[in-house]
Amino acid sequence: MTAGVVTRPASKADATEIALLVNIATHGGIGMGWAHAKGADAAYDPAEMGRLEMLKDDEFGWRNVTIAETPDGEITGMLLGYPEPAKRTVPANTPGFMVPILELEYEAAGSWFISMLGVHIGWRGKGVGSALLDVADNKREASHARAVSLIVEDVNADARRLYQRRGFAVRDQRPMGRYPTGDAPGKNWLLMVKD
Repeated sequence: MTAGVVTRPASKADATEIALLVNIATHGGIGMGWAHAKGADAAYDPAEMGRLEMLKDDEFGWRNVTIAETPDGEITGMLLGYPEPAKRTVPANTPGFMVPILELEYEAAGSWFISMLGVHIGWRGKGVGSALLDVADNKREASHARAVSLIVEDVNADARRLYQRRGFAVRDQRPMGRYPTGDAPGKNWLLMVKD
């Protein structure tokens, strides 16, 4: 682990920071969705909608988050992940741009799935991502999952290099769909797996 960075389970009090880091992990994509979510017209900022999402007790909420921080409490990054259940099918009402992402996630059935890994800009390249990947490896072992998996954009070269150094390999890919707010950030979503 990086000197000076520790990890801990998230608490509800971290919901705002988790929302910020989830938005960072999606390069602002999820924030665009929050801006159009039900109730967003009453919010002053889309992050407020994200905070409400992170407070939920579902697989995408605060209970499945690990926080990385300095000993004096500066949050540096977060990992959101969970054991991917048995094979699922993409619901028929899924927005088109989400279909390839969910297809790849569901293909990773039986693995410990990293849904989001976000690191604040001032902490990138300093081992925070590696520390959080160590947590994912430990959670995989504790859950008896067959592998650790994640999805990354083909154009996210820095993240791909980190994952490859950590033993992940591309298993499958799907073309990105058009986002409701514009073009996708790359050409393909990549499913990367570490056995």
